[in-house]
Amino acid sequence: MAAAGMSIAGVASARAEEKVIARVPFDFVVGSLTMPAGRYIVTEADDPALVSIANENGHDFTFVLTIADGNNEPVAEPELIFDEIGGQRFLARIVTGDSDGREIPLKARVMTEKVDRVAAAAFR
Repeated sequence: MAAAGMSIAGVASARAEEKVIARVPFDFVVGSLTMPAGRYIVTEADDPALVSIANENGHDFTFVLTIADGNNEPVAEPELIFDEIGGQRFLARIVTGDSDGREIPLKARVMTEKVDRVAAAAFR
């Protein structure tokens, strides 16, 4: 199973420490939900471990638990980082524009189920 990291351009920080706005041009998985391509608002709660991810269409929304990212390299702009596994993209990391990043732990079982589900749908 190969994994590749990917950053999304067009990400803006509304309030650098709390909110990131991004246009994601592809469907992706966060937690155990598949989210459609679109414009997303990613917001940290008072506890930075809890992050909400909401599509501006008002229909797609989830909360996800995160952990502190060990990477302290500063970035020029906020970014969402995706891992691609078996043709499916998983939101793996949120960086708010300074070196403060949050990682979304990816569970192997969820990734396998999503990849299998996508592969099965491709044969219909």
